[in-house]
Amino acid sequence: MTPARRSIAALAAVPVLLAAAACGGPAAPAGEPLVSPPPAAGSVDGPSGAVWTSGLNADGQLGRTGAAADPRLGPVTGAGGRGRLDRAVAVAGGGRHSLAVLDGGEVVAWGANDDGQLGDGTTRDSGVPVPVRAPDGRPGRLDDAVAVSANNDFSMALRKDGTVVTWGESSSGQRGTGERGAPLVPTTVRAPDGRGPLTGVTAIAADGHTELALLGDGRVLAWGANAYGMVGDGTREDRALPVPVRGLDGAARLDGVVRIAIGGQHGLALLRDGRVASWGHNELGQLGDGSRRDRLTPALVSGVGGKGVLDGVAAVAAAEKHNYALRKDGTVVAWGNNTAGQLGDGTVRPSTVPVTVVGRGGPKLRRATRVFAGEAYGAAILADGTLLTWGAGGSGQLGSGKRTPRSRPGTVMTAEGTPPPDALSVGVGERHLILLTKP
Repeated sequence: MTPARRSIAALAAVPVLLAAAACGGPAAPAGEPLVSPPPAAGSVDGPSGAVWTSGLNADGQLGRTGAAADPRLGPVTGAGGRGRLDRAVAVAGGGRHSLAVLDGGEVVAWGANDDGQLGDGTTRDSGVPVPVRAPDGRPGRLDDAVAVSANNDFSMALRKDGTVVTWGESSSGQRGTGERGAPLVPTTVRAPDGRGPLTGVTAIAADGHTELALLGDGRVLAWGANAYGMVGDGTREDRALPVPVRGLDGAARLDGVVRIAIGGQHGLALLRDGRVASWGHNELGQLGDGSRRDRLTPALVSGVGGKGVLDGVAAVAAAEKHNYALRKDGTVVAWGNNTAGQLGDGTVRPSTVPVTVVGRGGPKLRRATRVFAGEAYGAAILADGTLLTWGAGGSGQLGSGKRTPRSRPGTVMTAEGTPPPDALSVGVGERHLILLTKP
């Protein structure tokens, strides 16, 4: 990376890192490694690296030639089909497409594009990365991103000026423009009153139908589909413009938030004191409160085994019907659906309260520093850069070399049969994995 590019990347990361620095909470138990609050998923947070993928490739979402499903990690082709994609600083996965931020803030995308989710102004799929266009019909490329997020046929990016850009599907108002139309070029999310752009955003989370934005003052805004209360405003009305997520115990707004995540039809917020709030659909216990009742506003997630309230959390991740919380002692807990072993507790039993993710050879996964949630699988990065995955694997999304599920964390391998370089971050597509590693 050139000095100029390093400077741009460092400046771009500031809004997201400010949110990370705000997370407090109780200290880790004596003798356990202390986990600093990790960067939000998809954020620009470190050196550039190489991008690898495994899993389903029916729409080109692996960004490389090969079988329709590959259970081993292979390098993504570079932009324009030349070389390798090796100067990325963040990655994210959608339903059938993938995103990466390059070290100058430029965003590239590859895979399915039937709803314009690649953001290149067309509906042509691409098996190699293509540049995302500048928002709102302006000439050029989207080149000042500090974070990306994606799900289903939808993509979004946070820009270094604190504004948010969306592209792709918009039938539920998830583009956040006040309209349900879906231009083929990216558009800027509007403020709650529709007058001008939404500003002051420090982190984003995309479900593809409902989207979240964290503001610098710790408030959360949401927009899009709301049939199960996942907007968190106390209603079931879809919202084409951002609205505040309600607070705990009937408060007008949720504040003191340092991290956000959203799954299929439910949201999560990590509070500054290390507790976790959840809201939305709950038919499989994904709200983690011991019940299966939907909630239209946030309430606290229960503690492990249903005892007390979950606390000491450094990061959260949400998927279609399950969630993870990374605790400050380097352990991980999970709750919700578990049909493919995605809770990582060695069983396939669902749980309406958090359970402990087990280690490869012990009762607890330890020394985890980051955690990610895919549709029915999970991934964690350990302090030494090792990547572990678990859950559904039928499309090869675990990168294990096999197309089988596993109910406890295991290692990944490349097409050469060797471990990949040290992991920096992960993007979790519906049935494909995106790995960002050291060069």
